[in-house]
Amino acid sequence: MAASYSVLGDSISTFKGVVPPENRWYYDAGDTNGTGVASPDATWWMRVVGGAGGTFLANASFSGSMVQGCGFPAGRDAARARQLLGPNGEAPDAVLVFIGINDYGWGSPEAQAAGGSEAAPKCALRDDVAGAAPAGPASADAVARFEAAYAEMLDNVHAVAPDAEAWCLTLPPGRVSGEPNSTFCYRLRGADLQEYNDAIHRAAQRAGAKVADVAALGFDYDAIDGTHPTKEGMRQLAALALAAMNAAEGDDAGCEEALRDYPERLRSRRTCDEACCAGCPHASITEHRWTCVCAHQLVGA
Repeated sequence: MAASYSVLGDSISTFKGVVPPENRWYYDAGDTNGTGVASPDATWWMRVVGGAGGTFLANASFSGSMVQGCGFPAGRDAARARQLLGPNGEAPDAVLVFIGINDYGWGSPEAQAAGGSEAAPKCALRDDVAGAAPAGPASADAVARFEAAYAEMLDNVHAVAPDAEAWCLTLPPGRVSGEPNSTFCYRLRGADLQEYNDAIHRAAQRAGAKVADVAALGFDYDAIDGTHPTKEGMRQLAALALAAMNAAEGDDAGCEEALRDYPERLRSRRTCDEACCAGCPHASITEHRWTCVCAHQLVGA
C-alpha cells in the first residue's frame, strides 16, 4: 500500500489541531465529548495509516460536513481537496475518503441549512425542496444528488493529487455504546443506507478510485451516540477499513486477520421494515438535528 496518507471526511475523522484551523472538529485532546478518543493515535484513520505501514500527511475533515452543497465546507468544494496537500504543498500517495453520513442524515443540503447546522455551506442553495421540513423525508432525487456530488469530490481529489490512490469507504452502521442490539436507522429519511453505499461504488468506479466496502463486512461499530465512535469504536472502524482494503486487493488472509478479534456481538442486524424513519416515534429527528438511533432497539427504552 501507499506511503503517505491524507484524509477527507466529516466529524468521525476530525481531531483538533490536526485538521486545518478553519475546519470544525468533534474530537480533541480534552475528550470533550466523552468518547475516550483523546489523541490522534486513537483515531480510526491514524490506526489505518499505521496498519498499512504508511505515514500521515494531512487531514481535510470537517465536522458536520456533507458531500453535497455549494461552497465551503461541502466535500465537493475544491477547497476541501486542496487541504489534502502537505505543509509544503506535497501531494499524498493515498487518500482515505470517509464521508456521506451527514448526507444520509440530513437528506439534502437545503435541510441542513434549514436546520441551522454550522457546517452548512453559506451560499444560495436550490430552494425547490427547502420548504420540506428538515425533519421530514428526503426528496426523490436525494441519492442521485449525493452521487453527483461525490463524483465531483473525487474529481477534485484527482486534480490536486493526480497520482494518489483514493480509497472510498462505504458507510457502516454505528451502534449505541454498550447496547446488545443493533440500534441503527437504515431508512432514516426514506432512502436506504445501502442506496448511498451503492452510489459511492458507482462514483468511485467512474473516477477510477478504490472502494473499501466496510459496510459489506456486516458489523456495527461502537459509538457514543450511535454515530460517533468511542475509542473502542475507532479500533473497530480501523479493523473494518483495513479488512475491506485487503479484501479489495484480493488479500483474503489479510482481511481475515484484520477481523480476527472483531466482536461477533456487533454483527449488524436489521429489525425494522418501515419505509421511512422520519415521523416514527422511535427515531430522533427534529427540525435542528438528527440522530441515527432507533430507540425501539434500546434496552430499557
